[in-house]
Amino acid sequence: MISQWVIPVPLLPDEIISSWLVRAALIQGCDPLVLTGSVWPKLRIWTRDTDRFFDDESIDPLCAVSGIPKQEFATSTLYSVACQIADGNLPVKASWPWMLTLGARNTKRRSGLQYCPVCLGEDSTPYYRLQWRYAWHVCCEKHGCALYDRCNTCNAPVEPHRLLAEDQQVSVCATCKTDLRKAIPTSCATNALDFQREADRVVLQGQGECLGKTIDVHHWFDLASFFTSLIRRASRSNNTILIDFVHRLGVKLPEGLAVIPGAGIEMLRIQGRQKFLESLYPLMMVGQEQFELALKESGIATQTLCEKGKALPERLLEMASSLPDKSRIRTRKQVCKLSGPRPRHEVMRMMARLQHKLEMAKR
Repeated sequence: MISQWVIPVPLLPDEIISSWLVRAALIQGCDPLVLTGSVWPKLRIWTRDTDRFFDDESIDPLCAVSGIPKQEFATSTLYSVACQIADGNLPVKASWPWMLTLGARNTKRRSGLQYCPVCLGEDSTPYYRLQWRYAWHVCCEKHGCALYDRCNTCNAPVEPHRLLAEDQQVSVCATCKTDLRKAIPTSCATNALDFQREADRVVLQGQGECLGKTIDVHHWFDLASFFTSLIRRASRSNNTILIDFVHRLGVKLPEGLAVIPGAGIEMLRIQGRQKFLESLYPLMMVGQEQFELALKESGIATQTLCEKGKALPERLLEMASSLPDKSRIRTRKQVCKLSGPRPRHEVMRMMARLQHKLEMAKR
């Protein structure tokens, strides 16, 4: 295919499509909004998560003007890996499991792209990697440092699509114009990096080991999501049985978890995800015998292991079948209680939601 642009812009290794679109615009000497408005006159692509879409209506016009085949663009979106994790059941509007959410409101983002300042500094042409959109990526394995998810100067989300033509490089903060490559590298939690490597291996090989059995990508990440919820509940509750159970598995509960609307790891900032993955890695590596022994010795009930309204992962169904059932049978209609003080974590979540709204309004 032949590019219709004056300067052809090839996709770089592991580059995500939103990064390529911004680079293409800056190389042509125009703003990203101008370029995408030319390619899609009736489509405001920056009002949604650009890295998620991959359909003929969206991609065909881009292939025509760029000269890049559709197959190459297919490898630069989140779609293929997200399909593996979700077993093909990807929602249209809701967040995708284990893919970081952006929180788009018009062209503004509540959460921006992640980046490694050392990688951006070493690139002859700075660009953003596809793997930096995965929720389990919190470290740069190449340089052994933690990723950033905000500008190190103004703390604004990284929003390359809001850059202007005169900014020239995607490594510039769109809010304060700081060079993101100048951020000082920081250390990364060891267990978090180990979990990241294991999750990458599972996605690459299409299967992984957990609780003494080989399972596919979907069930491996489903189990990781369940254990993440288990860690969250244990860290904020006073249930001694639940806390004793996770301690028997060698898990150190994280302290000072960030409070945000919703419980998904996809919505957490990098510090919160590091803490979760640090505790999650021992759980994912535990053997079947140790897990069953912890279930038995802790005396945990089915209702404590799995919160109300949630289903146990397939891998745990058989092991949990022998647990005591302490479900309550209601013999009369429950009387509605008068509203009283809310739990602390609910109040903190409401406050966090208000702070998010105020932060978006300021930008």
